[in-house]
Amino acid sequence: MLPPRFQPPTMENIPVEIIQKIFLELCSPSTRFPLRTNEPRLIVTHVCSQWRAIALSTPALWANFSIRSRLPSQRLDPIRAWISRSSQSTLSFKFYYSVRDSETVTDLVLPIIHRCSHLRLSFNPATLNRLLAFPPIHCALSKA
Repeated sequence: MLPPRFQPPTMENIPVEIIQKIFLELCSPSTRFPLRTNEPRLIVTHVCSQWRAIALSTPALWANFSIRSRLPSQRLDPIRAWISRSSQSTLSFKFYYSVRDSETVTDLVLPIIHRCSHLRLSFNPATLNRLLAFPPIHCALSKA
């Protein structure tokens, strides 16, 4: 029998900072696009409204991802939402792409390049030639 004043722990009693740390530990270090239905970061946003609010207000949870497929412009919305959720967190971003994606890459990467502590772009020689045709990028990279 429980003592009369004992309150069993509930999610409401756990500090938000502890829940955030649990989410960060639970989620794999990198997320791939296109997203899988079993992506941990998305699962925690569908458990309850409290978890959704905590996950969406934890920028570090959304700051590490990779893209490994051809991305037509209409499929960029989920990636832009992911970047937006990362707020001003330092990003770790990997993009594996082909010459068809050069404009998509520049549209996506240039606005956030100053926030990247790790940026890996993998492409073929034809893509490199196309990217070299763009004007030079002048920015200071942030340091973690």
